[in-house]
Amino acid sequence: MLKALVANATDKANLLEGMRAASASALMLLVGCALHAPDFAWAAIGAFWTSLATASDSARHRVASMLSFAALSTLTGGLTTYAASFGTMAGAAALFLWVTSAGLARIWGAKAYQVAILAATACVVMVDRPWHGDAGGMAWLAVYLVGCLFATALSVMIWQIGPQTPERYSTNWRQAAVQSVREGLRQLRDHATLSSDGLHFALRLGIATTVAYLTVHLLHLPYGYWATMAVLLILQPSASGTLPRSMERAVGTVVGTVIAIGISGVATSPLAIALAVFPLIGLTMTLRPAGYGVFVAFLTPSFVLVADYAMPLVDEYNYALARLENNLLGSAIAVIATLTLWPLTERLRKSVE
Repeated sequence: MLKALVANATDKANLLEGMRAASASALMLLVGCALHAPDFAWAAIGAFWTSLATASDSARHRVASMLSFAALSTLTGGLTTYAASFGTMAGAAALFLWVTSAGLARIWGAKAYQVAILAATACVVMVDRPWHGDAGGMAWLAVYLVGCLFATALSVMIWQIGPQTPERYSTNWRQAAVQSVREGLRQLRDHATLSSDGLHFALRLGIATTVAYLTVHLLHLPYGYWATMAVLLILQPSASGTLPRSMERAVGTVVGTVIAIGISGVATSPLAIALAVFPLIGLTMTLRPAGYGVFVAFLTPSFVLVADYAMPLVDEYNYALARLENNLLGSAIAVIATLTLWPLTERLRKSVE
């Protein structure tokens, strides 16, 4: 069985995508080392998320998805941060708005949903860093945008991956962006009428994510955004999709936590962390097609180390365990939401099918 799993992972792996994402993120951390700027951890996160948002089917879709994510996540993340400065309830309202909107994007296809849900993920993380009104309080957001744009430039202008089709080289990025906007408007017109299933999924996603946010703040849980993010990334339109995904995330998080604890004991300086992040993010992206559990297993130590880069911790063990506990809480909330919020509609629809 193990041999079959390894063979399956090898067949589906995408090494070049992994190397590109790892280069974008690690280089941002190295720039932060050179400038003695811990906030460049946000640039590394932006570069990684932008790599995840990439549509790989054509050059036009690639640049459109990456630039759309960079703009959308920066704008909504900044507005969420501003809303959170007015208190927990204001932050919760902003999260509900953006996450529900991201859920509605599913009706326009996988590419639109991928960009929207990753932008909502950025909001979930950024909401715990409210703006306090000082002039430099949002500088980290500009650094985050730099990371997003750097990953885009690396992908589109420097390190292009895929077959050399006429579209890839005859269409420049400005034309690609304009064409993609026009295509998006056409899709918006064609899908103006929301299905009840799509609306229910969006509301379920928004409600569950908001409940997770309020829960971790009510209980004063450290690093609570991991629970909120788990809900956002686990919850699927049906229980048959949510339950296996929650189990995969739980197992992947346990494995990733063990890896994180081991590496954190060795990588104790910003430079060492930057160097350790490169292979971890490379494996995260390379093995992503092999399965969600494998993806989470390498994603966990990657984010633990990037967070450690921004704010070195005294107790790495408790830090890693806090992430595990919050992920389990988020998984539970996602499963409960799937089973309690409009489950009857889905069962009736499936019986008709």
